[in-house]
Amino acid sequence: TPRYTLDVEQNVHRAARDVRATIGAAGHKTIDDVHEPLHSDHAQVKAQKPTWTEFYHYFKQWKHFRVLMGTSVTWFALDVAFYGVNLNSSIILTAIGFSGSGTPYHALIRISAGNIILNLLGTLPGYWVTVFTIDRLGRRTIQFIGFTMLLILFCILGFAYHQILDKSVAAFIVLITLAQFFQNFGPNTTTFIIPSEAFPTRFRSTCHGISAASGKVGAVVAQLGFFHLKDRGGKNAFIPQLIQIFALFMLIGLVFTWFVPETKGKTLEELSDELDD
Repeated sequence: TPRYTLDVEQNVHRAARDVRATIGAAGHKTIDDVHEPLHSDHAQVKAQKPTWTEFYHYFKQWKHFRVLMGTSVTWFALDVAFYGVNLNSSIILTAIGFSGSGTPYHALIRISAGNIILNLLGTLPGYWVTVFTIDRLGRRTIQFIGFTMLLILFCILGFAYHQILDKSVAAFIVLITLAQFFQNFGPNTTTFIIPSEAFPTRFRSTCHGISAASGKVGAVVAQLGFFHLKDRGGKNAFIPQLIQIFALFMLIGLVFTWFVPETKGKTLEELSDELDD
């Protein structure tokens, strides 16, 4: 875009061409029709490179820092539970009758079939509902809905794990499916989208990277920490407590969503406070 070409690549001449192409594609007069041609001295203009000092001065303001904090903590909280639940997918597959038993070939077939069923029931519908509603409901609203429902579902699964699994496998499958649905019709989608829209062009890639890295830290916590806890007290004996911990992280994500702005329908100038400047 012209913004990126000018502000990040510092190519004023190409930015002018991009503006001409953008406005011309919209069916309006091009810049050449309404302005004088780009002179050579204009092409010599140099945009100031983004620096860490500029980054620091921008984000030392609470109104800006809280956005970065919100996108980072919510992504971290989501990935702790997202990867933690996926690490225990073998338990879920066993519960629905698709455990990896028999020969290696048949075990892989059953595990693959079970994962396909779970994805078709929860993951894919969640993504597609997000696709069709994100510009109507808004990113922040969907994130609130997702974290709230996941908090409720993980509390039910965590505190009544054995009761549900012993009495009704069907109910257990429904709850797991709903959890996968609201992960994707919720923070698993929005935590990626919001950081790509909520920051100024000069810092957007850096801030998205910081937010994503926070999520990967959450994944590492789930794999290196919680994975070894699941057998505490016996094989898979600590699973209910782990799900309760995941519910706590959903509460953290829900709270920090308050610091995330709603980006639906807003221009980049509005989101980066350029209009106030």
